Amino acid sequence: MSLTGPSEHGERSPQYSMRSQLDLLIGDKRRRIAAVSFTSTIAALTEAGIFAVVAQVAAALVNGKSVHSQTGIFHFHATIGTLLWIGFGLALLRLALQWPLSILPARIAADVQAGLRKKIFRSFAGASWDVQSRDREGQLQEIMTNQTSQATAGALQATALVNTSITFVILMAAAVVLSPPAAGVVLGIAVLMFALLRPLRSLGARWARELSAEQVRYAGGVAEANRLAEETQVFGVAGAQFDRIARLVDACRSLFLRTQVMIKLVPNLYQSFIYLLLIAALAALHAVGSGRAGSLGAVVLLLVRAAQNGQQLQTAYQTLQQSLPFVDRLDRARTRYAESSPADGGGQLASVGTLAFENVSFAYTPGRPVLSEVSFAVDAGEAIGIVGPSGAGKSTLVQILLRLRAPSAGRYLVNRGAVEQYARADWHRLVAYVPQEPRLLHASVAENIRFFRDLDDEALERAARLARIHEDIVSWPEGYETIVGPRADAVSGGQQQRICLARALAARPQVLVLDEPTSALDPHSETLIQESLTALKTELTLFTIAHRMSTLDMCDRVMVILDGRLVAFDTKAVLIEQNPYYRSASMIAAGAPGGVLP
Repeated sequence: MSLTGPSEHGERSPQYSMRSQLDLLIGDKRRRIAAVSFTSTIAALTEAGIFAVVAQVAAALVNGKSVHSQTGIFHFHATIGTLLWIGFGLALLRLALQWPLSILPARIAADVQAGLRKKIFRSFAGASWDVQSRDREGQLQEIMTNQTSQATAGALQATALVNTSITFVILMAAAVVLSPPAAGVVLGIAVLMFALLRPLRSLGARWARELSAEQVRYAGGVAEANRLAEETQVFGVAGAQFDRIARLVDACRSLFLRTQVMIKLVPNLYQSFIYLLLIAALAALHAVGSGRAGSLGAVVLLLVRAAQNGQQLQTAYQTLQQSLPFVDRLDRARTRYAESSPADGGGQLASVGTLAFENVSFAYTPGRPVLSEVSFAVDAGEAIGIVGPSGAGKSTLVQILLRLRAPSAGRYLVNRGAVEQYARADWHRLVAYVPQEPRLLHASVAENIRFFRDLDDEALERAARLARIHEDIVSWPEGYETIVGPRADAVSGGQQQRICLARALAARPQVLVLDEPTSALDPHSETLIQESLTALKTELTLFTIAHRMSTLDMCDRVMVILDGRLVAFDTKAVLIEQNPYYRSASMIAAGAPGGVLP
């Protein structure tokens, strides 16, 4: 696949073919497409028959005679009544065919949309954290909504293209049988117009690619504005924020306008030739005289209808072509997610004993390591604190501990074996995490603690009690059914954090990683949670990124991370004596409000 210029994210956009993109879009819907083709063929044949009957009956009514005519190589003789019954039957058949012609394309489009969304999110859910974390705000939402909707329009137009193409071909074939010269003129003009309008279709496709990229940028800007709404109010920059979003809106508007104009312009230019065809057909009718009025009248009807179908064909083709850039973006996103999916070793992990790093290094950008040759070993049941200045690499170390990222160099060992050899399902069952910033679902408290896992109510209540949030929950009118989460009924930051702690404890993990779990708590709640965690020390291995000295009270040993290196790992008493950073940080924290570490 050849490549073109860079995209908005520094990627290079593939030069895709319509065939390959259609295969991605509706490749697994071939049976339904075949059903649409068959039904369209029958409907087109009935339509051609209806036109022939109408024209012959009209001519017979004018002449006051029964129908006796030669049409191409066919000869027939019938009364007007017989033809009317034939026409009535054909009309009823075509009426009956409208149900499958409506339901089949709709089902194809609905299945395509649902399938695209499921494929994208399945790939995203299975992608590595490294790739997930690189997505801009709103990007996945935009891909799952607007981009899939635009791609789904392509599936609708693909079925419309099948329908109109078949109808066009059959009507033209019927016209050829009736009058080859007139049909030849129409077909020649149709082919010529299709060729002449190709540059406009290509321009529309290019604008559609630009619109796809601009919509992603717009979605990112809106998501960011929503997240920063509080700060926007506090700093009084609503006007500037509006101007920023307005620029994104205007950019989308401009490209949307161009694509819509092109969708209308191309078929409308084609439609203009309908009238030319009609005049040409009437001229042919006049030239041959009235003796063949019935057959040539049918030609006129067929050619006009074929010209109208040609316009629909142009519309479907143009819209389909402009939807393919959205299909391409979806496919590239799905591929990017799928290719990053971390390998699953498949080995059974019944319990977590020792955890060790052997010369682990990590770099987000080659040549700029965030962690360098970190080595340590931790036994089951130990409580480990992690301290260091901002940017020292603490969060990266925790992400590697959680298997969110893989070391760039070195080895991560669990029970003295490489961590990647173990099944991720076992790992997720045994390891839990509480982030510094609580993140809740817009759902009930029970659903937030359960977090999509098969846990009974007893497990939820036990975890809530351990997190010292149970009494708060039962004091709320709806109890565990209280809806919490973003923009729901307000619960305090401390309550949110304790709900997240309950979530982590609910499945009885053997390893618990905490990113300052008490930062949003009052001193009393902090003391209660620390008592709970201390009581759990014998049941699990605990890692805590500490921003308060009080958090370290329950820790057996403390890691000191400076500039991506593990410079010390020992008990607090030894570190006070031997590590200058820890000693200085302890002295500063002792005089700082809340005992906050630098």
